[in-house]
Amino acid sequence: MALIHRRLIGLSAFVAVIGVGLIVAAFATDHWINSSPVSVNNGTTNVNATGGSLTGHTANITFGLFTGLKKIDFGLGIRESNLMIKCDQGACIYAGSGKDEIETPEEQLASILRQYKNQSNLDDKTMAHYGLFSFPLYVVVLVMLVLAIVWGLVAIGFAIFNVFGRPIETITGPTGLYLWNILACIFALTAIGCYLGLYFTQLKVNILRLKDQDPFSSKDHTNLDMSFYFVVGAVGAFLFNQFILCFSGQKCSCDYHRSGEKEVDSGMILY
Repeated sequence: MALIHRRLIGLSAFVAVIGVGLIVAAFATDHWINSSPVSVNNGTTNVNATGGSLTGHTANITFGLFTGLKKIDFGLGIRESNLMIKCDQGACIYAGSGKDEIETPEEQLASILRQYKNQSNLDDKTMAHYGLFSFPLYVVVLVMLVLAIVWGLVAIGFAIFNVFGRPIETITGPTGLYLWNILACIFALTAIGCYLGLYFTQLKVNILRLKDQDPFSSKDHTNLDMSFYFVVGAVGAFLFNQFILCFSGQKCSCDYHRSGEKEVDSGMILY
């Protein structure tokens, strides 16, 4: 029976490795967002029955937490541009870098921030209209993902320790295994929630800079991509570990004995 318990705990370590690996993959890949902006002329979307452009103008944008790639065709051939996140004054943007970019990424951000802050009161356009998104939410997503990785690694370490060693403290034993996995799950879920907030309030509304908004629009043509779902898979892995630990017979408890509860031999006399 003890052998089965050890094997199940070893399985939980393997599942935790998968969870951590998925989050690392989410960090490393540039597919959190996939957008296929469409050509718009006088407020009318120019798309055919198959979703293609009637004007020959096409665009595709993918990006992750740090970098991305933009392919855009204004009717003169596809132009590729690497994207990178630049942040300042509480706002971030995916700035372009390449031979077709006149301004540096820093200059692009500064220019767009000036336009956003100098707009008239009558315009009252949001950050998303300028291709900007919230810096605080972006940072929270990164921090939560890092913490999820940290607790995932702790879960792996203590699971291995429980397989090959003899834990003598509650926190290094079964209770700890439950705790580390649930903490990793909570932080990953928080990252998902914050990114969904960023997506629905800003990224889904617009991810294009002003110079690309003529003639393109990305509204309702931007979707979450596979890198985001890697984190969802990691949450599933950490939750699955709870079931593995329960199935292994490991109990989440904090047993202790107070010295006052110990029986005292009536024949013992203390001087």
